[in-house]
Amino acid sequence: METYKIAENKMFHAAGRDFIFLAADNTIFEMDDRIKGILKKSCLAEEFTQEDAFAKLSCPPEDKNELFDELIRSRALVSSKGKDVTRRIDFEKMSIRLKTLVLHVTDACNLGCRYCYYGDAGHAASAKAKMSRKVAFRAVDFLMENSGDLKEVIIVFFGGEPLLNLDLIRFIVDYARKKATEKEIRIDFAITTNGTLLNDKAIGFLRENNIGVTISIDGFEKVHDRFRRFPNGAPSYGAILPGLKKLLADKEGKPVVARVTVAGESKYIPEILDHLLSLGFSEAGFAPVTTSDLSYQLSLGEMEQLLSHFKMLSETFIDHAKRDEFYGFTNLVDNLVVLHEGERKDYPCGAGLSLFSVDTKGRLYLCQRLTGEESSCMGDVFSGFDRLALSRFRQQAFISGKKACTECWVRKICAGGCYHEALVREGGLAEPNMHYCQWIKDWVELGLAVYGRLTVECPGYLEKLSMLRGHEPLMNHSI
Repeated sequence: METYKIAENKMFHAAGRDFIFLAADNTIFEMDDRIKGILKKSCLAEEFTQEDAFAKLSCPPEDKNELFDELIRSRALVSSKGKDVTRRIDFEKMSIRLKTLVLHVTDACNLGCRYCYYGDAGHAASAKAKMSRKVAFRAVDFLMENSGDLKEVIIVFFGGEPLLNLDLIRFIVDYARKKATEKEIRIDFAITTNGTLLNDKAIGFLRENNIGVTISIDGFEKVHDRFRRFPNGAPSYGAILPGLKKLLADKEGKPVVARVTVAGESKYIPEILDHLLSLGFSEAGFAPVTTSDLSYQLSLGEMEQLLSHFKMLSETFIDHAKRDEFYGFTNLVDNLVVLHEGERKDYPCGAGLSLFSVDTKGRLYLCQRLTGEESSCMGDVFSGFDRLALSRFRQQAFISGKKACTECWVRKICAGGCYHEALVREGGLAEPNMHYCQWIKDWVELGLAVYGRLTVECPGYLEKLSMLRGHEPLMNHSI
């Protein structure tokens, strides 16, 4: 006789309703009392028959059959004889469809941020390598050659401080647009900058070419200037502000987003977000600093405080959603969209799959944060991918191979966490981010609670968020 078991799940309550998150499929369902009667483990044995389940239901027989079949279709109930078999993948034959290429157009940086992972940032710009036109143009060709049948590709300008090599960026944009036209595909551009070189020339170029801009800024003046200073120790906030205000004043181009590194302490998070949104940023996202230096690293208490602030900001987000407005708290938006779209991740991000980074010499790395890290080098744009190194990485990084993650209920969302974080904090690219493991679970659980409330209190809002992430980069004030 066929026996069943309840699928691995996380049940949660929100807005007076009961929901279930199915871990293996990254799906969410609302439960009524009948469904709870079956799915609560206390109501049934570990393995049970259809008749056992029916005995827990008080509805008519035809309704019982319909309900049970629906639970099977949704995979809330699975066969107890079925085994979780790891998908057999030939990693050496995995395709490469290159969508995003990050170009390190210069190693130079005019700031000397104390916590920077990029090494000796802030040393003399003239002593740092810049990408040549030869490398840049070959990188663009490499992107086109390896994008497969994709209809859209992205080039991201990175550094160092990329605006130190603005002349090269101009040439790349013109050349890449020409190549995209020849291939009949769309190309988008983005840049991450510290904002110190946002003069009229740079701003005009960014806007004329519809380049998406991310500004690395840590908040209001007192917080920002703690660690983000010039090499001579001078503060940088005052130098950024004039150009930043000009950039943000133009509402016709792509919305500008802020990227905040949280270092040393996390007590000002709500004030930082409000400050950045008041300046005109569309969104701001927060990331704990990646470092083994205890003077910058967030303690367990600081991480708990960070989560507490995120809970507070989530309430503000819900208040805005009820008014059909957008509150630019990037961390929560990303959390909700992942939950809503139900993507089941085998890898934490696109690094080494559809995204690669190119250094000033043309060498290929897994991502921008790992540029220069020898263990993440995957070939170069002249000779091509190092297929052996790439297949080895993909096999090691595959979620099913991370033993610590195999029974974690957020594994198909987290997939083990950031590779750069793993290298710095855990000692290896493919190691799970165990130092953040519980925090990530708590954050996803908070996301589920917000998701449930929005489902009940703001029908349609989650779909709008998902569409905006999928079809438009950002939204400004309302949806």
